[in-house]
Amino acid sequence: MNSLQVIQKAVGGKVDADKFMRQLATLLRKPEYQLVQFGNTVFLMHKLDPQTVEVHTFSSETPQNLVKNYVGAAKMLKGKGFKKAVTYADSPGYVEIAKKTGLPVKVGQGQKVISGQAKPVYTFELEL
Repeated sequence: MNSLQVIQKAVGGKVDADKFMRQLATLLRKPEYQLVQFGNTVFLMHKLDPQTVEVHTFSSETPQNLVKNYVGAAKMLKGKGFKKAVTYADSPGYVEIAKKTGLPVKVGQGQKVISGQAKPVYTFELEL
């Protein structure tokens, strides 16, 4: 699948797909944002500073392949000179995936506003 197909499948009926894709297109016009694809996983990378990147994931992979894609993305980020990757998720399944990568991911808990609502989230920080 191409990046657009992966993202559309991943967001499914969770959000207004047209509105979401317009918002994504607006972000991607900015140089600090880019998409990177590994298999059927697309990572939205947001460069926060020269050493830190925030990563958001869209995937239609099995958990096993998703683990491999995270490892591949981490290697790619390290090769680009980043020292830290951060993200968050509201699903506990991502905690298990983080553990299965074998990477030194620090997992915490916090709160983020998602779709206008404050929600509890898991936070992830990876020193590259």
